Amino acid sequence: MSTSERIAFLRKAYRRFNDRQIDGLLQMMTDEVEWPDVANNAVLHGKHAIRSYWQAQFSAGDPHVDPVDFIETGNDLVVVVDQRVADREGRPLPVPAVVFHRYTFDGDLVRRMVVFTDRDAAITDLDGPGT
Repeated sequence: MSTSERIAFLRKAYRRFNDRQIDGLLQMMTDEVEWPDVANNAVLHGKHAIRSYWQAQFSAGDPHVDPVDFIETGNDLVVVVDQRVADREGRPLPVPAVVFHRYTFDGDLVRRMVVFTDRDAAITDLDGPGT
């Protein structure tokens, strides 16, 4: 997949996330996908764990993420993300307004995503924060 195809792919993923289309999102990932659980400083493994994580996240709050820029770094793609998170009553939660999501692909599917709060770290750190 070319960089422009990956960008289009990820734009579609963010739309699916914002529309709460969990099944469609999971189809965009490998079976062995690694996904961050930032609140618990953990890495989730596999689609089942991610499904449960998102279901809990969506029932507890209202996250919304918009990709605003894409940075190619090696074989990975870093997405600059404008994020807004509110509780179920619509009150904003104290989270960074801009984060950086680094995606690793396996063929045409996402194999790994890591969240960073620092742009330089997102571009250079292959292992993610705290590793």
